[in-house]
Amino acid sequence: MSVKVEKLSGCKVKLSFEASSEAFDVALDKAFEKKVKDVKVDGFRPGKLPKDIYMKRFGEASLYDEVIDEIVNEEFAKAVTSKKLEVVGRPNLDVDFETLGHGKKLKFTIEVEVWPDVTLGDYKGIEVEKEKVEVKDEDIEDDINRTLKNYAELEVVEGGKLEKGQTAVFDFEGFVDGVAFEGGKAENYSLEIGSGQFIPGFEDQMVGMEAGTEKDINVKFPDEYQAENLKGKDAVFHIKLHEIKKRVIPTLDEAFVKELEIENIGTVEDYRNFVKEKLLKDRSEAAENKLNDDILTKAVDNATVEVPEALIEEEVNRNFRQVENQAKMYKMPVEQLLKYYGIESVEAYKDALKPGAAANVKQRIVFGEIAKVEKLKVSDKDYNKELDLIVKEVDKPLEEVKKVYTKEALTPYILMQKAMDLIKKEAIVK
Repeated sequence: MSVKVEKLSGCKVKLSFEASSEAFDVALDKAFEKKVKDVKVDGFRPGKLPKDIYMKRFGEASLYDEVIDEIVNEEFAKAVTSKKLEVVGRPNLDVDFETLGHGKKLKFTIEVEVWPDVTLGDYKGIEVEKEKVEVKDEDIEDDINRTLKNYAELEVVEGGKLEKGQTAVFDFEGFVDGVAFEGGKAENYSLEIGSGQFIPGFEDQMVGMEAGTEKDINVKFPDEYQAENLKGKDAVFHIKLHEIKKRVIPTLDEAFVKELEIENIGTVEDYRNFVKEKLLKDRSEAAENKLNDDILTKAVDNATVEVPEALIEEEVNRNFRQVENQAKMYKMPVEQLLKYYGIESVEAYKDALKPGAAANVKQRIVFGEIAKVEKLKVSDKDYNKELDLIVKEVDKPLEEVKKVYTKEALTPYILMQKAMDLIKKEAIVK
């Protein structure tokens, strides 16, 4: 068997095979021995039909599918090993049927994606600028005000008319063409007016109502509304307002600070300092994370690599499985869950995942190549350190974790982390 390897791109090869007529005949005999076991012919026991009678009755062509499978599977496996190909995609077979038959040299080609070639760019001495971290007085005030709002309580407003920013407690029932529709009714519903939770025009028409009054509100459902039977429809909602409530924001004083129960924080001044330190810590961590992302992104962008579609598809499907598991947890079809998120179909969601998936795969490929070039190794110490992290994360015994996360399985991930550490260590931070 002869095989020729042709490079079609940085991640795809074409293998051209030519089998000898002898190899074809051997495969034909094997196909007959396999096929004849299931052939029933009067006068012969199963598996005992002579080959010449089989050929006259069923013809050589009845064995061609098995012959092709036999030759292709065996020779493709040999070629992958001998040519040291790291296959990552499904083989695409093309058989020259003119060369198929006894006494002929079967020719066929296989196109397949393989682990791509990588041309590394600069990954040492990458220059990056770290964001300056500062916390201004107004930042502290904004954070404190957000906390105060989170602790705000609703109090009933006696008298007066409903205003934006206040909360209405009311009953409602919706009608389309005079008929009540499913999901359009509720009692003692709380809604902050102006929050935009309801369809356009609903909340605005409630402004000015007084507690104890009733009103009909006319609205039009948006054309993109999630319920098919209500899209673009005119509707009337009958409203009965029970209560008007306003949000009362607490005062920043020692009583409030003590209510927060923060260790060693008892005064307003203590709390302001605490908020400042917290903001500094959070922003410093964010700046450090961005710095690392910038360094690694530059290293990847500096490299040239064609990412195999098979690896992108694999990454997309891995991410999609998370959504499938979420849908199972909610006991609902995945299509329904996606529509809840505003995504029309599974195909649309997978298409949206592709750019991020391609970027993730490219990162893995580039970091893996850097690990190879730098001759990075994974020691038992490295492996055990990663195992300890996994044990803490999954909260399972070490021996149980070892069965799933073997050293061989974790090596590519650890090498990638080592490559990333090397890149960050060698970076020039301004």
